[in-house]
Amino acid sequence: MRRWRYRPLQAAAVVALAALMTACAAFAPLYYRAMQQALTEITIDNAPVLDSSVLISVTPSDEFSSAPVLPPEVVANKLPAEVRSDFHEPILSYSGRAEVLPGERTDPVGELVWRSDQCDHLEFTAGACPTATGEIAVSPADVDIFGFDVGETVHVPGAAQPDGRAPVLDLKVVGVYRQVPSDYWFGQSITGRSGVVSLDPPQVIQHDVWLTPRETFESDGTRPDARSSSAGFLIDQVAVGVDQLLELGPVIDDLAHAEPELGVTPANVVSGLPGLADDVQGQIDQSRVTVPLLMAQLCLLAVVVLWLVLLAITEQRRPEVALARLRGRGRRGARWLLLAELLPITLLALVPGAVLAVLANWFARRVLLPGSVPFELGWPFLAALVLAGIVLAGVTAMAVSRVAREPVERLLRRVPPRTSGWALGATEAVIIAGAGGIVVVFATGGLDGPIALAAPGLLAIVVGLVLAHLTTPTAALLGRRRLRRGTVRAGVSLLDAARSPATRRIIAIVTLASALAVFSADALVVGGRNRVTAAQQEAGAARVVEVRGNELAELRAAIDEVDPDGKQLTPVVRVLPPGEQAIGTLAVVASSFRDIALFPGGTASEAVWGKLTPPDVEPIDLVADELSLDVDDSTLVSHRTDGESHPVTIGLDLVNRRGETLHTTFGVLPEGPADHRRFTQRVSCTEGCHVTGVWASTLPSASLEGAVTLRNLTQRPSGEVVPLGPADEWTPYDVREDGTVTPSSNTPDDLTVTFDGRGATPMTMQQRWLPTIVPALVAGPLPPSAVGNRFQLAGLDGELQQAAQVGTLPRVPASPANTFVADLDSLQRGHSVLATDQLEIWFADDDPALLDRVRTALDEQGLAISSTTTLADVRRGYDASAAAWSLQLAAVVGGVALLIALLVLVVSAVSGWRFRTRDFAALRMSGVPRASIRAMAVAAQLPAVLVGVVAGGISGVVGAQLAMPIVPLFATAPEVSTLDLDTAWWAVLVAVLAALAVLGTGSVLIGRALAARSELRRLRETL
Repeated sequence: MRRWRYRPLQAAAVVALAALMTACAAFAPLYYRAMQQALTEITIDNAPVLDSSVLISVTPSDEFSSAPVLPPEVVANKLPAEVRSDFHEPILSYSGRAEVLPGERTDPVGELVWRSDQCDHLEFTAGACPTATGEIAVSPADVDIFGFDVGETVHVPGAAQPDGRAPVLDLKVVGVYRQVPSDYWFGQSITGRSGVVSLDPPQVIQHDVWLTPRETFESDGTRPDARSSSAGFLIDQVAVGVDQLLELGPVIDDLAHAEPELGVTPANVVSGLPGLADDVQGQIDQSRVTVPLLMAQLCLLAVVVLWLVLLAITEQRRPEVALARLRGRGRRGARWLLLAELLPITLLALVPGAVLAVLANWFARRVLLPGSVPFELGWPFLAALVLAGIVLAGVTAMAVSRVAREPVERLLRRVPPRTSGWALGATEAVIIAGAGGIVVVFATGGLDGPIALAAPGLLAIVVGLVLAHLTTPTAALLGRRRLRRGTVRAGVSLLDAARSPATRRIIAIVTLASALAVFSADALVVGGRNRVTAAQQEAGAARVVEVRGNELAELRAAIDEVDPDGKQLTPVVRVLPPGEQAIGTLAVVASSFRDIALFPGGTASEAVWGKLTPPDVEPIDLVADELSLDVDDSTLVSHRTDGESHPVTIGLDLVNRRGETLHTTFGVLPEGPADHRRFTQRVSCTEGCHVTGVWASTLPSASLEGAVTLRNLTQRPSGEVVPLGPADEWTPYDVREDGTVTPSSNTPDDLTVTFDGRGATPMTMQQRWLPTIVPALVAGPLPPSAVGNRFQLAGLDGELQQAAQVGTLPRVPASPANTFVADLDSLQRGHSVLATDQLEIWFADDDPALLDRVRTALDEQGLAISSTTTLADVRRGYDASAAAWSLQLAAVVGGVALLIALLVLVVSAVSGWRFRTRDFAALRMSGVPRASIRAMAVAAQLPAVLVGVVAGGISGVVGAQLAMPIVPLFATAPEVSTLDLDTAWWAVLVAVLAALAVLGTGSVLIGRALAARSELRRLRETL
């Protein structure tokens, strides 16, 4: 150890490199464990309370049995004792049926419940919490609807007696409660049912849950009709970590699926803990790929660097080894001489390495990972330190053995003899062949597992070693040529680089470090980019608001009030037809949807979206409660299949503002020609209607021929006449099997309709405002029933409509992979909105003020928001995963790789600075100017650094292309894939520039420092 006093910089460099290698090895298990704990905490935090708890209930199979239900303590004991410490004290409960007597249709039915500590989770607007037998608390709605005020007595049937009779139980109202939301209620609302008719038979009027003390259920007198007892266990997040959660999953799953004992009422177990445990385990399995992928390569770099640095240091000790050999100590003595100097200093680095790993883990827990992750060391940390010590000792021993085995005559040479020319040495050939073979097998898909994770680093090693080997003879050749041409500065620099073993080490290490930095930068950015695009695809827009109900007209009116230009808001209707294989329809306002919706990867051009525009025809509008119509010059005749004539009915189709079609009959024409008829009909169009069709009907299979002129459609009470013409605003009907309906007109106000029917009835001619074929954009394949570009899609009313594909989309935001997109105006014309349709408002920006304005406008229209989703929320969900946290290591790995390479430059300079400065001093004595010496000192290392950075950048890009397909980017693959593994070129450029800045600047500073020490007195120094 005393020798290091004369070489403090070498000692510091070796300790730094060994400490970094130790830190890399020890940090991996610490961060891996911290990720697991953070994942467990955030999974439980984000899960609904029913998923993160256990609710056990026992309900007798015979609801008319007189046997009492099990005490809730007995139910609670069904939870295995080994996991009880993972939960808080159980919340016990009784539940029974409370049917108000005399049981008329207007008398409500509901639940009577006791829960332990219920009074602590209620607020009372009147009265107090029930505490005595037969006392109950009711909801404000029960007071308003049924008159159950404080002080009232309610009569309900009690528990059945052995003889089957049910005595009357008197319950006294002593309080009116308000439920205080908390996990105590396990996500259940005990109000909201008052006055609502139950959906399940028998359909009865319900009251809200009544709360009573335990004494009511366990009274010695008349007891209520108890139906079940239960015990709910809320998870104790302080006590439950990743190990406990992974143990809980199988235990709860076994409890839920346990076979009941004979004669024992089975317990019903409700819990999502098995699913949560499976999710956490799946993400842990994913992190077993990403964390080793990054850390293994960094450790590989650290080991290689330490190996080369120790080789450089042992080569500097060659004269000392030779002297020991000459004094008779032999190879073993020479080996122990070097080990005594190097091994203590490398093993000493375990301590700062361990401290550095702990500090890095502290930073990760506080900054990178969410929640309050506990500090843990554990046996993997200690095992990593032991492994690091073994590796350090092994690398040191191999480096020492290489020098100790050499003959004395070779050790006495200042520069060890090296293989000249282009041939590879045996060791280099073996390393290149082995690493290259692994890379080739990995690239062809024949390799997985731990070795595959190091493939990108091995590729960089192959490139670095080959390049380093080629650089030495190339530099020597170019240097001699420069000297022959009289370029002394460049020639000497190249020859110095060629004869120095440090040049090859620098190229190899810089290549590996730069490749790792580039790979890490690309992995980090590609992962983030894919999470962004996946979040955009899932969210659909900056904010998506779902609105209750199916009042589309009111919804659009609210949007127009807030955003009349359609630049911030756009309405969307999601039509979800029944069936797993059914393809949904997304009805949008194309002009605003294209600008507001998020399309990761791009969307169709504006011209393609423009094809969705509905027909540019004004509708025929009217406002009336009664209509009159003149029917003139009728030649309509209908003949039945037996040849007899039959009257013809004439009418109009009217569409109200809700999209409902009113099939309105005006009258029946007599058999044969008719000059004039005037018909009057009451209609429900006081809020406005559109005339969308003219129709005529007769008996099925009867023919229909002739023409009729319609004019003077008069609306009451205004008396205004609505023109039905001209004919070019109507769409002729022409179907080979059914016949034709053709419009014509002599004036803009009149409409003559010619029918040629072949048995179909009724025959309808539509106004052009109503599209007959809906243009649509299609994501995914067309249905098998499609003919050419024609297919059927589900309209707003759930009915199939004829559609035509006018373009394709790679994917539709916030929609399944196979989706039809049509214009909302086209689908809304003539069609109502089905109750199962989902009405949404998509926002261009996540602006809380805009949301408040929309909420107010909806409230004025009698609508309410049921849910809201933001892009930021969805993105946080993707970011809060082990896959994302694992990739965060990439930034650390890239930075540490460059730091290690910089240390290599420093160690290379420190280990041979005396020889280098002595050479420069000799050049100065020969008359070489100081500026030239400074340039030669810089040029001795800088070209090697530049070559290594460029080669490392290329290797990193290729390695990323090979490795990224095996890197998990998501905890769960998105429903619609937006996967994009293309190289993030800007990140690659930043990493390369960072490597050039750090390593290039370091090389220049080191060269200038060596040149500054090249004083003439160096020539008088001896070993």
